[in-house]
Amino acid sequence: MGKVTILLMIVSTIVMLVTFGKGMGILRGGEVESHLYWAGASLVTVLGANMMAMFHAAQSDRIIRELRDRAERDGNALARESD
Repeated sequence: MGKVTILLMIVSTIVMLVTFGKGMGILRGGEVESHLYWAGASLVTVLGANMMAMFHAAQSDRIIRELRDRAERDGNALARESD
């Protein structure tokens, strides 16, 4: 699942750079409409990557909590030391 997050971040970074380039092109007389399309795509990809990252963070927290509970039930000394 981490690979998906990394891939989305790479894609969103590329789209963001293209959007920046289109925006700079507007200063030299480029098309505004093209920049707006890329800006919309940039927002969607960044939001998608951030949502996926939040999902993975929540999932990791849940897994860590479950592992600590199991370790405490088994009487593992490491579970007590980590607090």
